[in-house]
Amino acid sequence: METEILSDEELADLTGYKSRGWQRRWLNERGWRFVESRGGRPLVGRQYARLKLGVTLEVVPLAPAPQTQAPAWTPDFSKVR
Repeated sequence: METEILSDEELADLTGYKSRGWQRRWLNERGWRFVESRGGRPLVGRQYARLKLGVTLEVVPLAPAPQTQAPAWTPDFSKVR
């Protein structure tokens, strides 16, 4: 299952650097927004990265809702006073 934050390996693939300092530099130079963890690791959101990279997800249309049928009988209220 994917997390909402890019993993260490994904961030290294994105920036081309394993060093956190160089990763931060790469992100800053390109105008990427990120948050640093207590350990200094740059945290980049997965959805943000997709938007910055121009990745679009395929939208799968939902199946149409089943048609509701009228009941087999209906009460006749015409004779009720």
